Amino acid sequence: MTKDIKQKTKIGMAWNAFEKIAIQGVSFIISIILARLLSPHDYGTIGMLTIFLTFSNVFIESGFPRALVQKQDRTELDFSTTLIFNILVSCVLYIILFFASPAIAVFYKTPELIALQRVFFIVIILNSLTIVQSAKLQINVDFKTIAIINGISTITSGLIAILAAYKGLGPWALVIQTLSRASISVILYWIFGHWIPKTGFSKESFKKLFGFGSKLLASGLLATTMTNINNLVIGKIYNPESLGFYTRAQQFPDLTAGTLNSVLNNSTFPMMAELQNNPDELLKSFKKLIKFTTLLVFPAMTGITLLSKPIILVLLGEKWLQASDLLFWLALSYMFVPLSSLNLNLLNAIGRSDLFLKIDISKIPIIITTMAITFPISLKAVAIGNVVTAFIYFYMNTFMIGRLYNFGAIKQLLLCWKGILSTFIMAIVLFFLEHYINNVILCLILGIITGVSVYFIALLLMREEEVIRVFRIFNHRKNKELI
Repeated sequence: MTKDIKQKTKIGMAWNAFEKIAIQGVSFIISIILARLLSPHDYGTIGMLTIFLTFSNVFIESGFPRALVQKQDRTELDFSTTLIFNILVSCVLYIILFFASPAIAVFYKTPELIALQRVFFIVIILNSLTIVQSAKLQINVDFKTIAIINGISTITSGLIAILAAYKGLGPWALVIQTLSRASISVILYWIFGHWIPKTGFSKESFKKLFGFGSKLLASGLLATTMTNINNLVIGKIYNPESLGFYTRAQQFPDLTAGTLNSVLNNSTFPMMAELQNNPDELLKSFKKLIKFTTLLVFPAMTGITLLSKPIILVLLGEKWLQASDLLFWLALSYMFVPLSSLNLNLLNAIGRSDLFLKIDISKIPIIITTMAITFPISLKAVAIGNVVTAFIYFYMNTFMIGRLYNFGAIKQLLLCWKGILSTFIMAIVLFFLEHYINNVILCLILGIITGVSVYFIALLLMREEEVIRVFRIFNHRKNKELI
């Protein structure tokens, strides 16, 4: 049984990784084109609305998708109850935000937000129509279908947005992109999801799902608040343009660390939930995930940090130069995000969403203190504050895993010492390279090639088993082809 679970997880991770890497790659290219057609003010304006959308999505889900995946004896009634609940909540939220639009516009001192948000927030209702279908596909580890759906919706909506931006629609191009992607996703999920509700709403089912999901809802609200509070306050204290620089700088580390984080959480959660009654196998698999994640994320974030200026100038252009200093620090802050998420994901998988909630509640004083110190100084100080809090959060998120499995923060980092040391060696090389090459295009190209080469050579010299295994597989296949 364990082998079947691991095999399904490997296939699921492969498709999930393909979806995230390929689709996010295409999405990234689309965003680069849009960034050259639109202004920081346009992005900042939509960034203000995205905050409310993120909070709404947390309320709609209410932890139910995770509850469905984690529950071992789920029924058809559970799925139908979740769908009906999602739709009702999304409609209520849209009505509230529709009538709150003038107040939000006054809060940000941006009158143009009223019309934008009343159209933009329709996506809340659209998103509620795909949550159950997505959860069923995750339960079946059918990430191939999810990849196809996300691929079609991302590419199509991206092309529509580029055309809208080219026609001079400004922030409306981003609204159109969001709505078209959600609409296409709804259609495809209902076609390829192979599920329609066969029963109605059950209070009994709701109580059971909400018993687990309510804790995730509370922790989700806290996590979303901590993640988006900076954007909310930046838009208020500074201006839409500053928020545009900040959100664009976030996009680069989010493309790498955020994508890997999403792949691992979505594809490994069903496996860990299945192994929750087999602690030895669960911990063994968890250790492999921690090591794999560190080997990818640490060098990627370090590379983005040290090459932040060439990245911004080459990909986005001179008008986005102010984002380079922010990117430097935000990339560092993302270094521990996937590791933190894996630890919290494990708590959810074993049904300890109560611990998840307690950890998030304990972070509130830290985020308040950090904001009180950094916001009066500058936007750069805010980004530096993110680095400090991310490091503290990592130790907090690993504390319970240390108590439950004797595998806390120090042991997790010691397990990955070869990858950390190799990253440090790579960083030294990139530091001198970035300072002595003045041509930004040449610096970026040589930086990527040199950084990757130095990192893998260092791992090979240290006989890192994961890299050795990859080379053995590659040589084995090569020899087969020669025969």
